[in-house]
Amino acid sequence: MKKIRSRFPSLVVAALFATMALVGCDGGTEEEYNGDPTQLKTSITFWHTMGAANRAVLDSMIAEFNTIFPKITIEHASQGGYPEIRDKISSAIPAGTTPTMAYCYPDHVADYMNAGAVQDLTTYIGDEVLGLGVEGDLTLAGGVDDFIPAYWQEGQEYVKEGVYSVPFSKSTEVLFYNKDFFTTNSLTVPTTWEEMITVARQIKVIDPASIPFGYDSDANWFITLCEQMNIPYTSIDPDNHFLFDNPEARAVVQDLKNWFDEGLITTQGSSPNNAYTSTQFTEGKLYMTVGSTGGTRYDFSPNFEVGVAPVPQYKNPDTQATSQKVISQGPSITIFKRATANQKIAAWLFYKWITNTRNSAIYSVLTGYNPVRSSSFLTSEYTTGRSVTPGTDSELIKAVADFVPFIEDWYYVSPAFKGSSTARDEVDGILANVLLGLKTIDEAFDDAITACVFAT
Repeated sequence: MKKIRSRFPSLVVAALFATMALVGCDGGTEEEYNGDPTQLKTSITFWHTMGAANRAVLDSMIAEFNTIFPKITIEHASQGGYPEIRDKISSAIPAGTTPTMAYCYPDHVADYMNAGAVQDLTTYIGDEVLGLGVEGDLTLAGGVDDFIPAYWQEGQEYVKEGVYSVPFSKSTEVLFYNKDFFTTNSLTVPTTWEEMITVARQIKVIDPASIPFGYDSDANWFITLCEQMNIPYTSIDPDNHFLFDNPEARAVVQDLKNWFDEGLITTQGSSPNNAYTSTQFTEGKLYMTVGSTGGTRYDFSPNFEVGVAPVPQYKNPDTQATSQKVISQGPSITIFKRATANQKIAAWLFYKWITNTRNSAIYSVLTGYNPVRSSSFLTSEYTTGRSVTPGTDSELIKAVADFVPFIEDWYYVSPAFKGSSTARDEVDGILANVLLGLKTIDEAFDDAITACVFAT
């Protein structure tokens, strides 16, 4: 990405000198900004989806941040899961009550952008004083080139030119498997979907009551298979966004339905009580599951050793070439236009702080998410500083951390546009409805396309 080299004070801060005191949108009293960010006084709000353990990590980072920026007050709050935070922000936009900054997925941001609510961060990123890669005590991080390319590119995959979201902590998906069971029964860990079904049938003979394989996200499985098999899913083209209703995608769903009816696979959406397949895996009801690296601790079991492997890939029967595609997911951060100039500066400074080389590594080590910076993988915090207690989930978190750098080049992201969030929800429903027999394949695809078109 081309950096825009601009004098930040001339673009944003100079406008503040005309006002001696301001009342911020988040309720904090602001003072005139004198060009010294360490003296910036304002209050910002940060909405996210963190659980208690991750919030504790964030609190420690805020405490350190405030030793440098003592006049910036940061209030943060969990808003539930990703659908909940999306819905709350969508409601807050017309009400004029958006936070300063928030967790986001690209398809969420695309919806916010349609309402003109999101700040383009290009000027902040390239600024000579406060931008990324500026040397000095205030940055503590490298420039754009230090970010994992796929993570950074995600923030530019919108219909409008600019950078509307920036990566905070990322995850991907891996295959967790019962290593003890595989060793005892001389089973080979599958690397392709064809091998996975072969192994699943072997497992079914060994343990007829089991369901050998589970995928924790119906939508991710559908989208990943489309990506691996080069089947159209969605497009940035405003005249032709929704491409997933095609013969190839329908054939994939038919295959999954056949495997489900054979008792070889399950998904969260097709499981009783919508149970996570990670839970079924740790309970010994499954022997393989694909889940998020960000939720690694939920795939740990004290009853058996858990192995880690890549998500199975598609092997082209004609060329024998094997795909190398795994989804890039996990929260990015967006800043809202409604915030005052001071608040946007403070939010940007805080974003830089929590994603600097050291903090990105620390957050990864303590939560299981992936660092967003290449330099974080080289820090002592990431390589040797983690605390590992034998027989606990920390062992599995370390195993995943050691594994994910090897699939860094496999990551993909889907285009984001108004309605892309709906597309994801609808293909999630296609799988669950078809597997459970609630809809035929034709009905499921027809209903999904209708809902997507209506959403735009």
